[in-house]
Order: sequence, then C-alpha cells, then structure tokens
Amino acid sequence: MADPMDIDEAEGLAGREDSQDDISSESDDSSSVVSTADSDLLELQADIAKLDASIEAFTAAQKGLEPPASKPRKRGPRGKLGPRKLPKPTPDILLRLSLARTAFDARDYEDAKERLSELILVNPETYEAWTLLSNVFEEMGNRREALQCLITAAHIQPRNVNVWLHTAMYALEDIELLDEGEERSERLEIANMCYSGAIRANPANVDARTGKADVLMMKGFASNALDQYRRALKHRPLNIRTVRNLADCTLDTRDPKKGAEEAKVAYQQIIAHCMNKGTMEAEEGEFEWSDLRIYLEFFTILEQWKDGARELKRISRWLLGRLTETYWDDLVDDDREWDAADDRRLEVPEFVPSRFPDISYGEGLPIDLRAKLYSYRLKSGLAFEATMHLKCLDGEGEDALERFRDWPDCLKEIGNSLLDQGKARGAIPYFKLYRQIANDSEDVAIDSGFLVDQGRCHQMLGDKEAAEECFIAAIEADDENIDGRYELAKMYESEQQKDGREEALVLVNEALNLEALQEQREEEEREREEFNRKIIASRRKPRGQYRKRTREELDERRQAKRSRNQDPNKRRFMPRRFVDDDKKRKADEERSKEIKQMYGKLQSLRPQMAALDDDGKPNEEAINSWKDVAGNLVAEFRSNKDFFPWEKYILYVASNPVGGAAARRSTKLTIMAERLQQTLAPTDGESFLPPQLSRRDYRGIPFSEWLDIFLEYALSLVRDKKRKESYAVCQAARDSVVFATREDTFLIHVAWASCAVYAGDEEACVAIARYFMRDYAPGADSYRLFAAMSRVCQSPVSWYCSGPAQKFILRQIKLLDSIALGGAGGEQNQDTAHTGVVVTSADTEVSEAQRKAKTGKIGLDVCLLTIYGHILFTTTSYTYALSYFARAATLDPENPMINLSYGLAYIHYALKRQATNRQYLLAQGFAFLFKYYDVRLRIAQTSGERQEAHFNIARAYSMLGLAHLAVEYYQKVLEEARKELRAEASPDPVMGREDLAIEAALNIRGLCFVLEDWEGVQAVTEEWLVLE
Repeated sequence: MADPMDIDEAEGLAGREDSQDDISSESDDSSSVVSTADSDLLELQADIAKLDASIEAFTAAQKGLEPPASKPRKRGPRGKLGPRKLPKPTPDILLRLSLARTAFDARDYEDAKERLSELILVNPETYEAWTLLSNVFEEMGNRREALQCLITAAHIQPRNVNVWLHTAMYALEDIELLDEGEERSERLEIANMCYSGAIRANPANVDARTGKADVLMMKGFASNALDQYRRALKHRPLNIRTVRNLADCTLDTRDPKKGAEEAKVAYQQIIAHCMNKGTMEAEEGEFEWSDLRIYLEFFTILEQWKDGARELKRISRWLLGRLTETYWDDLVDDDREWDAADDRRLEVPEFVPSRFPDISYGEGLPIDLRAKLYSYRLKSGLAFEATMHLKCLDGEGEDALERFRDWPDCLKEIGNSLLDQGKARGAIPYFKLYRQIANDSEDVAIDSGFLVDQGRCHQMLGDKEAAEECFIAAIEADDENIDGRYELAKMYESEQQKDGREEALVLVNEALNLEALQEQREEEEREREEFNRKIIASRRKPRGQYRKRTREELDERRQAKRSRNQDPNKRRFMPRRFVDDDKKRKADEERSKEIKQMYGKLQSLRPQMAALDDDGKPNEEAINSWKDVAGNLVAEFRSNKDFFPWEKYILYVASNPVGGAAARRSTKLTIMAERLQQTLAPTDGESFLPPQLSRRDYRGIPFSEWLDIFLEYALSLVRDKKRKESYAVCQAARDSVVFATREDTFLIHVAWASCAVYAGDEEACVAIARYFMRDYAPGADSYRLFAAMSRVCQSPVSWYCSGPAQKFILRQIKLLDSIALGGAGGEQNQDTAHTGVVVTSADTEVSEAQRKAKTGKIGLDVCLLTIYGHILFTTTSYTYALSYFARAATLDPENPMINLSYGLAYIHYALKRQATNRQYLLAQGFAFLFKYYDVRLRIAQTSGERQEAHFNIARAYSMLGLAHLAVEYYQKVLEEARKELRAEASPDPVMGREDLAIEAALNIRGLCFVLEDWEGVQAVTEEWLVLE
C-alpha cells in the first residue's frame, strides 16, 4: 500500500503558498483579526478580561464606589467560514511521530500501533498519525481498521481532494472479488461517501464525479449515476470513458428513451472532434467499433431508422479509412457502397475502384452492423436494399456458423425482422443457427425472448406442438415473461374446448398481474429517486421544515406493496395440450415421479430439522431446504384447477382484477381477458359448480399428507415474518374442495389462528375466532378461544372491541335468547328477524341450536355474556356492561371472574364525572369485590391464586387513593410470598410460577413515596427490589 502521507506532496507547496498569502493579507489590513489557529488563546484572554472586570466590580461594591464602566467590545470583521486551519504540530508530537515511523520502518507494528494510539490520545487531529496508523493496520492484515483510519484522516483535511480520492480507491480495491453481502455494501457506501467528500472539496473534479457515478452503478442506482456523468461531461465533454459510462447508464435506466438523445449528442461531439482532427484518439481512449454499436442503439431506441443508417454508413467508412469519400453521403436511400461486388458502385462517377482496397467496402463492414443496416432498411420500407443486405447474411451457407459465431445476437435481430414481415420460413435458419451456437458455447444463452420468437415462428408455420413447447419453455426460463403467456393464451383461445379457454384466461390474468408488478417496481424506482433528491435537497435547507422518511420506512412500504402483488410460490406446472395422448401420459408420469421424489426429500429433512448443531442452534440449512421443497409442493397442488372452484382458482392465479393498474398499460391483454371472461361466464340458470372428487390421493400422496404440508408450510412462513403469504396458504387450503370435511376445516382454522397469533395480527385473530363461534355455536369453548386469542395477541385491543366484533357477539346473545325462549314456550318466536341475527350460515346455527334446545342441552352461556360485558367495559360503557355482568352473575353467582368484573365496573363507573350516586356505586363495587375475594381465597389451591386476590383488592383501594388500605393488602401479598419462599415450593411445570411479590413491593414503594415514609421505601426496596 502506498503511503497516504505522500498524497499531499503535490498540494503541500500550494498549501504553504496559501498560508503565506493569508499572512500577508492579514498584515496589510490593520483591522483584521488574528489567525483562527489562535482561537484558544483569544478565548483564554477574553475569560481573563471577564474575571478582572468581575473582581473590579466586586471590589468597588465593597468600598461603596461606582463600578467601572465596561468598555464596549470591539468587533472586527468576521472570519472565514469553514473548517479551521490545523495548528503546526508541537515538538512533542513530532517526536512521537518520528518514533512511530522508526518502529514502522523496523516492522515492529505493535510498537508503532501503540505509539500512534498514544499520539492520537494527545492530539486526535494529527493527520500524519492517522495515515501512518492506516499503513500499520494494512501491514497487519486488518483492512477494515486501515480504511477507518483513512476515513478519519480525510475528515481532518476535508478540503484535500486527493485524500478523499485515495480513501475511495482503497475502499474499492478488489471489490469485484467480493460476493453480494454486507461487506461489499459497506465498502461501496464508504467509497460513495468519500467521492462525495471530494466533490464537496472541489465540485469541478471530474475524477471524483466519475468515481461516484461508478460506485452508484455498482449499487444499482443508474439514474443517480447518470446525473454524475452528465456533470462530469460539462467539464470534460471529450472524455470517451465518461461518454461510454453515460451511454451504459442510459441503457440501464427504467426508460432509456428519456436520455437517449443526450447520450447520442455526447457521442456526436466525440465523433465530430475526432473527424476534424483526423484521428481516432480521444481523451482516455480511442473511438472503436464497439462505440459505434453503442451509438447506434440510441437511434434504435428513438426509432430513427434513416438517421441511424446514415450514421452507420458514415462512421463505418471513417473507421475503414475512407473518410474522404464523402460523395456516398449523397446516396441517402442507396447502400451500394456496401455491396459485395462493384457492379452497382461502378455506376457512381466519383467511385475509383483502385483507390482503396476492396476490404474497405462491402466485405469490411462487420456482419452485425450489416444486420443492423438490414433492419433499418426493412423498417424504413426500402425492401430492395434490405434484400441486398440479406443476401450477404445467408444463414444456410457452409461458412455461416463461423461467420456468425462471434455475433450470435444479430441472428435474433434478423429473424425478428423476418417475422415482422410474415416470413417465418425464412427466419427458421437463423433461429436454428443461433440455437446451434448457444449449444456449443457457454457464453451464449437461450433466453426467454429467443424462445418466444422461435415459438412465433413455429406458430406461423402451423406447428402448434413446437410453438407450445417454445412458449412454455420461455415461461419456465423466466417466471415474469409476459409475451410467452400472451402468445400461448392466443393459441389456447383458438381451441374449441372449454379447458383451453380456461387455461388461456389463467395465462392472461398472470400476464396482467406481472404487468402490475412491473409498474409497482417502476413506482418504487421513482420513489427511490425522489427520496435521494430529497436527501440532497435537505442538505441545503434548514432542519425541521418537514419530516423525511427513513430508508427503513421506505423499505417497509415497498415490502407491503410487494406482498400485495407478488406470491413467491406461483410457479405452477403447465401441461402440454397440443401433444398426443402417449406424450401426455408420459409427461404426467414423469411429473408424478418428480413430486414423489420431492415428498421423499421432505420426509427425510424432518429429523434434520429437529436436530440441533454443536452450538445448540437449529439446522438452518435443513430448515431452508424443507421450506423450498414444501413451497414447490404447495405450488404444485394449487396449480391443479380440479381441486378448487373455478372462481377461487382464477383469483389465485390473478391477484389483480381486470381494469386495474395493469389495464392502463396493456390494452391487448385487457381486451383478451374481458373476451375470455364473457365466453366462460355461465349462462342464465347455470353456475360454477365445484368439482367432484372421488380419489383420495394426488400424485401418489394422500390428501391428509397434503394438508399437513400446507399447514406446516404456513407456520414456517409466518415464522419468517411472511404473514400475508402464510394467510394465502391457509386460504388456499380452506378453498380447496379436497379439504372440505369438518375435521380438515377445523385443523386449517387452528393453524390459521396460530399464524395470526404469532404475527400479532389482532384483526385476523378476531376474524378466525368468529368462525369458531359461528360454526361451533353454541359452545363455551369457542367463546373462550375468542377471549384467549385476543389476550395472547400482542397488539392493541382495537379489534377486540371494534364495532363488527361487538355486533357479532350481540347477535350471538340475541340468537341464544330467542332460541331459549322458543324452546321454553313451545314453537313461539319462530320468526327471529326482529332479533337482528344476520350471520353467515344462520340457518345452520339456528337448526343446531334448536336441536340442542329440544334435548335440553342449551341455555344462556356465561362466557358469552361475560365477553360482551368486557367489550363494553373496554369501551368505557360501564352502565351497559353492568347489565350483562348481572345476567352472568345470575347464572353463576360464585364465579370469581364475574364478581371481579362486576365490582370493577361499578368502581370505574363511580369514578366518571357523570356518576349520580358515587357512594352507592362504590359500595356496590366493593361488595362484589369482596365477594370475589372470599370466593377466590376459599377455592385457591396455590399461593399465586391467594396473592392474586390480595393484589386485586389492593389495586382497587389504590385506584381510589386509599393508600393506607391498599398497603395492608399489598403486605398480605408479600406475606404469601414469604410463606412460599420458606416452603420452597416448586414452580408449576406448565404455566410457571405465579408470583406478584415484585409488583406488590413496587406499588408499596410508590405509596410510601406519596406518604413520605422514607423508612418504608428503604425497607421494601432492600427486601424485594434488589437484584441479586
């Protein structure tokens, strides 16, 4: 590593000259202040002057004299803003630095590190100490610490551009060898920060701006990098490296068309300069054929076919050494200059055959540029010139493979151009040649775009089987391929069978969903650019004008949007429809074999998931592998439309409805989706009937095992904080006609409830609990489940006491009331419409409840009344809550919970401002509280239950401000705790130890503070509140 101390050698003289200029300017101006390096001395002198003035004033006051008048403070001109100049190092610092350098030269790095650390403690602003310490860490192999030292040194000299640039380059050393991860991101961020510091020190420094742009490109911020390259070009418009990077950024942006004209003009400046100078040399490089190819891309983006052809011919002529033959420019729509033979060129009077070698004409034009020129002429409507170029681009000749081996992409361009002209048979040789080159070379890939083009070619020729295979292969190669889905949907729509049209609708909806996802990503990119612009603008604005969103908030917002539009498990198996029956059967057998292998792997991973590693941690590798396999199995099951009603299946494959955001972007997809929906819509009197299944397994796996996979996978997703995805898996299991039995539905909702509780989603907890209360009504266990789920969910009680939940519970109460009255009085009150019972599956509920009423197994439920009372209690509707607690107390007068709730409702009501008879309400409340107290002590079996009774009474007294009564019952809690400690009782093995001693001691201490009982505070703190 080079010594960073040598970086400033070029600027050392300039710095000393600046210092001399400052000193001379200060000496010339009598009113100027001293150097900012003496600011500490000035402050000391000012403090001494203030102390002297204070002493004089005190002395004068003691002697009865007038205090001396203070002299007005002279204010000189304000000093220069910015970082102050560092003082010269003292001899002690220089000595320490010399000893450290001697130790470094002797390779005694530990001694050098220790001496430099001591020096930094004495004066942290010693620049040379930090740079030398960076060298020490570098030699010791600690690059991270070395980089941090360089960053500190750069902040000590913030106006030194070279220091910032050196630190940035050090951070980027061997960055290409690092994989994507935290270290790479950290080093890129540091390099970005250093280049920004260099730009602040010198905004005109091109190296700083281009370096910052390069880092932004590595981070994926093409738009921001583009802005830096633009600013760099203002200072060096003829720098070809910057122009190339500008072009690359433009092509990588979301909309290359916006910056295409600017990049094209930048290249034109380089080209004009080189042509005028008669050389290909530019700043930091030469103009090459690759630059011409990039330059022509912008004509293609802007659809300037004729201009692109003109520039291609003109610049190619220059690169081939025929710059003086400008007469060819007069032949605008004629390309005879690039014919293989001289026949047409001889018709031009200015042409001299022997003036330039033949290789500088037709044969000298690179084959990919000839393909580009062919495409330009074909799109410009010049069919004859295009045909002449196509003769030179023969894809079936003996040397075709060797000619196109280095330029395989031009084969796709030629084939696409022929397809656009409806010449599919002529495009076949080029596509075959491209596939042959791709099979022989690892650098050439058969991408989804090529597969779609080849499928279109087979479709035009009537080979539906080959076209279907290509389109499906394109979709499998790229999950987000839209063109392949659209072309395949057109093929399936042309079928007369309903299954084909259904599959076409599925494909179109998938394509619409993918377009919406792409639009969402573009919106995220716009938000990120806007965020970065606000960050830059905030540096120029005073703080406190507005609250800026943090990157974490922006990422959470993106994740929330992405979870609504994207499901990571929507990779479904697509069977072939245009193959014969034997191929279909073989493909189905192979797929079944694959699924069985995946299921076997899933079973083999279970023991590995349960095992712990040497550190006592779970086997993350096995867990992740299990999740991948389970996700693929779930996707396989969900892709079978025989297992779902059609309306549910179509919702699964298309999460965006027709007419949404995607409809604004693709009219052809929207029109096709609407047409297919109208075709598949049921006629009058018909409806979508759910499929009927007679089998008990799928792909050789029983349906019960499939259900286990669904539920376990949902639980694994929620543990990974993928709440919406886990809900989607549970929803799919519930919608399936396979899992329609009561036992399966019960298991699905139990797993769903577990996911909601784990995610802390109170809304989902309440919704699932309502299912149990509805489908298993009447039953105390379902009501208890509702209360338990709302309790264990770590979120506010907004959904527990919300309007929908409150109305649902009230309907349940009215339903039981009406049935109980109807059962007691014969068949009266059969019309229950006046009760307001409007619930899903109401007829089932009423019939089930009436059946129990006839057998005498139904009555008013205490849990239901108490829950509704608690909901009203939570919303501070104490008067209404008292009536329901009274009904519950009538049914179960010895229930501690009911009496406690009843008493607290009275006390809280008494504390309201509108209470009419507060004394009566308090008396009633404590009557029920002490009834609870007596019952709880009588039935208590553990010390924790007795502590609970004492504690609740103490809290009630404390709430009323009766501290002396509250302390008495808090003391009883502590007495129970002392007895338990003396007995050394073992804790409960299930729920743990119930002990309220700490809470009681803390409350006693607070009450003692209020009563100013300091001895009591000390005593209770020393006994109960000291950490051991």
